[in-house]
Amino acid sequence: MNPVWPSFPNPPDAMQKIPLNLAKPGMKLAKSVLKDNSIVIVAEGAELNESLLFRLENMKVETITVEGNPVQLAGMGAGTSAAERLKRLDHLFRRQGGDEWMVRVKKFLRHYFEIRAAAQARASEASGGQPGAGKDA
Repeated sequence: MNPVWPSFPNPPDAMQKIPLNLAKPGMKLAKSVLKDNSIVIVAEGAELNESLLFRLENMKVETITVEGNPVQLAGMGAGTSAAERLKRLDHLFRRQGGDEWMVRVKKFLRHYFEIRAAAQARASEASGGQPGAGKDA
């Protein structure tokens, strides 16, 4: 362990950060949903329902953390811009395998782009799969 860099704990297996558009009624929040100024919008442990999901969407909440591992993110969203960025990670970090900090950065980015790819795929499905739908600008 490198004492210069902070140690970030690995996320517990009992929770998963997912795009809001993949959330379903009945899922329970593992972490509170916070507004930009750290005010709690929805408390930890709340069960999601259609009304709550609609309100979170209107508040421009992009991701939530739910209990368990309800969504398989790996492999979702092939063909999206986030999926293309995900493919490039191995190439971009090819010389950083021995650097613990860079390995953690790569892991963080991989998780981020998996979430984005899944969200883009869901947005594309919702718009009828039209070209350019759900892609980042």
